[in-house]
Amino acid sequence: MNRRVSWVYAVSSAVAVAALSGCATPASEEGMTVAATPAIQAAPQALRGQVAVKDVNGGKETNPLWVSNVGSDGFRNALAASLKTAGLAGSDQASRYLVTATIQSVKQPLMGFNMTVTMTVDYQVIERSTNTVAWQQTVTSPYTAKMGDAFVGTERLRLANEGAARANIATFIELLAKTGPGAK
Repeated sequence: MNRRVSWVYAVSSAVAVAALSGCATPASEEGMTVAATPAIQAAPQALRGQVAVKDVNGGKETNPLWVSNVGSDGFRNALAASLKTAGLAGSDQASRYLVTATIQSVKQPLMGFNMTVTMTVDYQVIERSTNTVAWQQTVTSPYTAKMGDAFVGTERLRLANEGAARANIATFIELLAKTGPGAK
């Protein structure tokens, strides 16, 4: 009888761990996209409608059995949507400037109650007519998802990834507006 109780305890513990761990999902485009704020929409007229995303590199696809990651395609789409929200997005063929973003690192915790993800991205703004770098900036941004944000660890890590990416894109747009080509 004692073995049966041990077996039942082991199986129920394994089921509980599996239920609490969940499957990892990638950072969503919506979660990484910057909302409209006065600081984001304060770009100079010279940049309005003149910026398109050329490339995003360095992202990692999510393995559902492991941890959430930030993929290049998702980050690219979130960056493009954020530029549109800021009034900076132009057409891919006619914009004056092209942005290339290289995700240098996404530092994630292995586990924890509060999970802080720190993301570093190198941005280059290239003038289309000369194909030269008109402005370059490396942005590092942390974001902490707390236990109250999501009980399941994989979900909390995804939220931290999205928050770090969103903060990174917001900082990039604010710096571009203040110090980029055409800034005052």
